[in-house]
Amino acid sequence: MENMDQLINSFEEINFNQYQMPIICIFSNPKDYRGMFVARIFDADKPTENIIMRVSLDAIRKEIPDGFTLIPRSADDDSALVETWI
Repeated sequence: MENMDQLINSFEEINFNQYQMPIICIFSNPKDYRGMFVARIFDADKPTENIIMRVSLDAIRKEIPDGFTLIPRSADDDSALVETWI
């Protein structure tokens, strides 16, 4: 299956009003992007193609837009999931 991800430079490129419930999930070292931190936008429980990649968690956190709130991961989450912002 071909990877259809759209690498963006900043979340400022995204109109979050187009989503019913925008969520940003941050992953560490996911299978398809080894050695990187990846923030993917979800619309509620549906992943979108929009991602940001950085080499550190702090660099990803600096990209989170104002108005989003940190939700810590739970024990049931994917092991690559670091945190979620709603």
